[in-house]
Amino acid sequence: MNYLIHPTTLFNTAQGIKGFSTMLNECDSSIKTLMNIAEDVAESWSYDWDPDEGFGSSDRTFMLKDYIDKIIGCYVFGKYKTQFGPYLEVAKV
Repeated sequence: MNYLIHPTTLFNTAQGIKGFSTMLNECDSSIKTLMNIAEDVAESWSYDWDPDEGFGSSDRTFMLKDYIDKIIGCYVFGKYKTQFGPYLEVAKV
């Protein structure tokens, strides 16, 4: 598949988001599970994206947000949230 962002890049980039590693310390999931979520998000965005539209840095940020929100929804729901302050970050609720 021709990804907008490769799942491995999505996972690696998310690690640089403020608060992400703190959230992962409370997340009861394996790296394999986190990579599967990254693959699902990357495939979904790549499949739905119009090839005639550009994919810029803000699009990439919202893809990262989607990825992190899916992890939060599956593993640490109610404990963390994503927010912009002014950059994307993960914060305790």
